[in-house]
Amino acid sequence: MNLREQEYVLAIAKFQSLKGAAEFLRVSPPTLSVFLSSLEQSLGVPLFNRLGKKFVPTEVGKAYIRYAQEMTFLNRQWESQLSSLKHGERGVVRLGLHPRRTTYLLPAALRELNILHPKVDVKIYEGSSEELFHLLINGEVDLIINNQTSTSPVLDFLPFYRDRLVAVLSPLHPLASQAVTLPGCSLPWIDLSLFAGETFILQLPDQSSRMYTDQALAYAGIHPTRCYLLENLEAAAQMAAEGLGIAFNFLGYIQYFSYSKPISYFLTGDPNAFIDYYIIRRKDAYLAPQVADFIQVLQNQIAQQDFLTFPRPEDP
Repeated sequence: MNLREQEYVLAIAKFQSLKGAAEFLRVSPPTLSVFLSSLEQSLGVPLFNRLGKKFVPTEVGKAYIRYAQEMTFLNRQWESQLSSLKHGERGVVRLGLHPRRTTYLLPAALRELNILHPKVDVKIYEGSSEELFHLLINGEVDLIINNQTSTSPVLDFLPFYRDRLVAVLSPLHPLASQAVTLPGCSLPWIDLSLFAGETFILQLPDQSSRMYTDQALAYAGIHPTRCYLLENLEAAAQMAAEGLGIAFNFLGYIQYFSYSKPISYFLTGDPNAFIDYYIIRRKDAYLAPQVADFIQVLQNQIAQQDFLTFPRPEDP
């Protein structure tokens, strides 16, 4: 199926400029300009308002874009199923996930997938939760791994694993010895209320890790007055190792970090609070054999990480 018209309009909407869209489409800006003018003339209405060099969709343009996204999604589904029927082992797996998760999830999983489907092409898309959900809903990826949910009725959430928030301290911190053992917990738990008045090392407000940290602080009734703010979780842990304050991380991440100085980490916040991760895909998408196998490979890989808590069948 040739959907050049829809692909061109979607590229202009994505980049909001003829130059950016033309570079993405590998055509010249004048060619794209002539195409858009011709299309708008044939429709009898503009699809974009020109605000300087910025192209902003009109109401008609927004409607066109919604249908164009569905058309390109259906076209990709057709191409995927056709490839499976024609070539069997050949095909593509398109996965979206947060950059930090690529370290411990991808290498071994891709090795196993390569054994099962040596001719399959794997495309990795890294980005924020908002970007990943956008790609998935638009059909630009087959599945994403994420800890956020969505109200979109077209998405299917397959429970993947449960992570825990951990507090990161220098082993020399005088309060490190105050941790206690709780039933069913893989690590000692520490009460953040003990650290009232101390320095906290926090992530930026728009990071998902900060949301879980804020929940833990609220659970303890703590309102930090002295803190460092930085994006990098590894750097935050190193700062805690230097005795600069208390940092936070995730059990699923901390296992793979290395440090020049020793650190100690503890479960913290609500002892019954988990961070649920899902493998998410569109319900109406064609499930190609290589995608189904990759989901199984990911589940097998995460099952080997015995420090994580896995969803039970009765879990929502």
